[in-house]
Amino acid sequence: MNETRWRLPLVTGEAAGALRVFCHGLHMALVFYGLFGWLIPSAPWLIAHLVFIPGLIVVWVANKGICPLNNLETLMTSGRWRDPGNAEEGSFLIVIVERYLGLRPTQGLMDRVTYGLMAFVWMLSWLHLGMLPA
Repeated sequence: MNETRWRLPLVTGEAAGALRVFCHGLHMALVFYGLFGWLIPSAPWLIAHLVFIPGLIVVWVANKGICPLNNLETLMTSGRWRDPGNAEEGSFLIVIVERYLGLRPTQGLMDRVTYGLMAFVWMLSWLHLGMLPA
């Protein structure tokens, strides 16, 4: 079924390209915070990390496995909430693994690795928070 455009794009041309680069950078920053936020020796940052990880899971599940940042980028550049032609929509981490590591994981494998890593770094945040001086 074809999705009808319900709005005109808000951002076009070079600005749309810049928005895509910005969104990719923001995605990468969120990935790095998710993976390495437990290293920050600050109680407020560790608590934020402890909230961020389960919050991320809730957002993904609520949005059918797609980060709303992808949807916002699509909405602003195409006028649609979803874009089946966007390889990163719903598979951002697979695209990153393919692009930067040259591997081709399946969605199922990537989901297991992602959620396993998220559980691991979440536990590391708890451990690090417990080891901070009072």
